[in-house]
Amino acid sequence: GCRARSVEFLPHERGAIVHALREDGSTETWKARFLVDASGRDTFLGTCFKIKRNNPKHNSSALYAHFRGAHRLPASEEGHISLFWFEHGWFWFIPLADGTTSVGAVVWPSYLKTRKKPVEDFFADTIAMSPELAMRLADARRVTDVEATGNYAYICAQTHGESFLMLGDAFAFYDPVFSSGVMLAMQSAFIGADTIDICLRQPRRAAAALRHFDRKSRHGGKVFSWYIYRITQPALRDMFMYPGNPARTKEAVLSVLAGDIFNKTPIWTSLRFFKMVYYLMSIRHLGRSWAAYKKRKGNIRI
Repeated sequence: GCRARSVEFLPHERGAIVHALREDGSTETWKARFLVDASGRDTFLGTCFKIKRNNPKHNSSALYAHFRGAHRLPASEEGHISLFWFEHGWFWFIPLADGTTSVGAVVWPSYLKTRKKPVEDFFADTIAMSPELAMRLADARRVTDVEATGNYAYICAQTHGESFLMLGDAFAFYDPVFSSGVMLAMQSAFIGADTIDICLRQPRRAAAALRHFDRKSRHGGKVFSWYIYRITQPALRDMFMYPGNPARTKEAVLSVLAGDIFNKTPIWTSLRFFKMVYYLMSIRHLGRSWAAYKKRKGNIRI
């Protein structure tokens, strides 16, 4: 393998020089007219420039592992992802092609701080808090170590410079709740490719193209983060479980979750109605809404 270690940007928009280290200890140097940071959560440029920040609006921790023998949904729904809410957060249940299932608990940091036993036992106790998930895993065997991570939400102060772009998780990571990361990364890559083409072929249009890339890169995170920040709020949970479909809000929210937020699909009026109802329900049940808000804000400070 080979890992980028440092970068130098040349003056007058003449590109960049990247220094890398190979596994055998040898070094490599490359010069490029334009640099693309697709390093994911390693956030190569964000770390180099010291512009990576913890997301001030979100803070969660996660425990996860892979299981073999989990009970999946029947027939045509077998590959569907399942989510389970519980007292301290929510679980994901993701069937994988090799027959294993990824199971993870996204929890409040305050809950993770209560751990007084090995992480494997703590994870098992956490799963037991969701009877339906525990039933799906009753005959399953864990085949990987239990991993734990905390405060994984971050965002960089910028998406680009005169000679570079930051794609997907290299720019920001919000939360795994809607499995949006790969889609947002691929979308930023499509837009990034067009942006780089304009920058190199039509320099006079470069500034406008980079601003367009910045708007599109931030748009996806902005749309998803509204739901991510509120996923633990009682009002939103009630709305997700409501069987009706007023103002075609169900289709609109499903379009968001499916990633259809960059096209001209007419969903935005329905989404505004959905948000209005959310705020009205929060006011109607002000006591529980305020308690949930205080809990969320308290965990952000941990």
